[in-house]
Amino acid sequence: MTQGARDAGARARPQSWPEAWLRAVLDLASVTPERRAVVLSDIEIGSQATATYYVLLGISELIAGFALIIGSDATLIGANVVAPLMTPIIGVSLGLMRGDPGLLRTAIIAEFGGALVGVALTYLLGLVPFWGDPTPSLLAQTNPTLIDLLVAALAGFAGVLAMIDERISPALPGVAIATALNPPVAAIGLCLAFGAYQGAWGAFLLFFANVLAILAVAAVLFLIAGFVTRAEIGSVRGLARRFAPAAIGLLLVGALLTKYLVGMVGNIHTRRAITAVLDQELSHEPSTALHGVEFSRGKGGLDVLAEVRTPHVPAPGRVNEIQDALGNSLGEPVRLFMRCTLTKDVTATGSTTLRPYLSLNGKVATAPVSADMRLLQQAEQVAREVVATRPNIVLKDVELVNLPTGPVLVVSIESPRAPSPDRIARFEALLRERLGEERVRVVIRVAESVDITSKGRILFGEAHFRAMSEDEAHRRSTVEETARTNLEGLPNTFVTAIDAVPGKVGWTVRAEVVGPHVPAPRDVHDVEERTAKAIAEPVDLAVRARTDVLVTGREYRVVGEAQVRDDGDAPSAPEARSP
Repeated sequence: MTQGARDAGARARPQSWPEAWLRAVLDLASVTPERRAVVLSDIEIGSQATATYYVLLGISELIAGFALIIGSDATLIGANVVAPLMTPIIGVSLGLMRGDPGLLRTAIIAEFGGALVGVALTYLLGLVPFWGDPTPSLLAQTNPTLIDLLVAALAGFAGVLAMIDERISPALPGVAIATALNPPVAAIGLCLAFGAYQGAWGAFLLFFANVLAILAVAAVLFLIAGFVTRAEIGSVRGLARRFAPAAIGLLLVGALLTKYLVGMVGNIHTRRAITAVLDQELSHEPSTALHGVEFSRGKGGLDVLAEVRTPHVPAPGRVNEIQDALGNSLGEPVRLFMRCTLTKDVTATGSTTLRPYLSLNGKVATAPVSADMRLLQQAEQVAREVVATRPNIVLKDVELVNLPTGPVLVVSIESPRAPSPDRIARFEALLRERLGEERVRVVIRVAESVDITSKGRILFGEAHFRAMSEDEAHRRSTVEETARTNLEGLPNTFVTAIDAVPGKVGWTVRAEVVGPHVPAPRDVHDVEERTAKAIAEPVDLAVRARTDVLVTGREYRVVGEAQVRDDGDAPSAPEARSP
């Protein structure tokens, strides 16, 4: 191999990233005089507070304000691209290095005057009453840490490097996004409008930290690149005097942000401990999942707000148990607030006691549940399989109660009639077989359902929804009214609902009556014959009777139909009968 080939191979050897960074910094010293003149001219022009500068700044701050209100990171990136705040900071740094009071004054006016304009515009935007709770994007601007200062320093390094070296100047939009100078300014205005002065102070601290970090990094790079001569720098004492306020500010801001960072790390550990306890406690609640945790320290201890998704609101006693568990785990007094969002997670198999969540790998997973909740899941699945074959029953809820004698499943249903003990016994046996738990008992909690239309309670669906001609409807009404009249001819009998439908021969009639006594079969037979004779067609009558009447000192009345007379006399009801 020739010497030239070996040299070419050596030049082609890829550099590590530390070598590449060092080479980029050393290359700054080789900037041509022409490029140096262009950069200095661009900095001086960009540091002037012109009308165009304020228009661009106002647009970028309003975009940033809207982005923070709606929590849109994409919109916030667009605001950073438009913002012209970085060049005046570089102008301040160059003015301090060169001892140029004119450039320094112009750049300071442009930077902080522009920031004041941005704060004023976003303050007015915040007064418009169309935004709700603070978004995560806005909250992020009010809690700066030392990490934000380091990010600003790195972004400032990249920005000055891109400005000096024309080969990487196309990266300037990306640098503007990285520095993110205008979101803190927009956050200051919004926080002031909302009366959140502590949040406004945090946003100001973030903005000021960004300015100081970029200013310091720019000064170092200008010195390396030879943008200032020895004569412009002057004495070391003079340079130190010019940079003293910025250096002191940088140290103070660094100390504050370090304190915030330490506090943030402590908050992360506290949040993890709170989340672990809440997840453990909520694993005993059916279909309940922790959605979010917020906390703050007060004089009396730690205030915790837990956002929970659950199908039912927990009892205060249960919240107190979870609060005690948090206090024991954290070793300090805790006051727990649970904000419940009522939800119901249903799978294709019908289970609603799962605890689904979206894992970090983007998959929908199920959070671990306790043994009791696993038993409840299986019991609910069996109950839904049974109810699916009975369209007149609606399963409302399944609860588990642990007694010393064993688990008791309380199954809440909605049905027009209560199930018989024999049916409950068969369901209980099925549960014991499927669950493998011989001690399980079942309690059926029934909520009676009544279906009513404008015609009355539905006894025959066909009588309410069947399509019929006007003559057929009139004939059905005649049959129903005739049967009603004959039934109410019985002593103290009140008809609350009646339906009639044509049968193969004659009419089939169902009636619901209330009274102090249940009609005897011979009474129903007599009504049946009188009705058939009146309409000249056979009638098959069945009556559902209930002893549910209002008894006064003088008469029987239908419950719910008593009315108070205008003159204040005793209530009366239609067709009331004395005993």
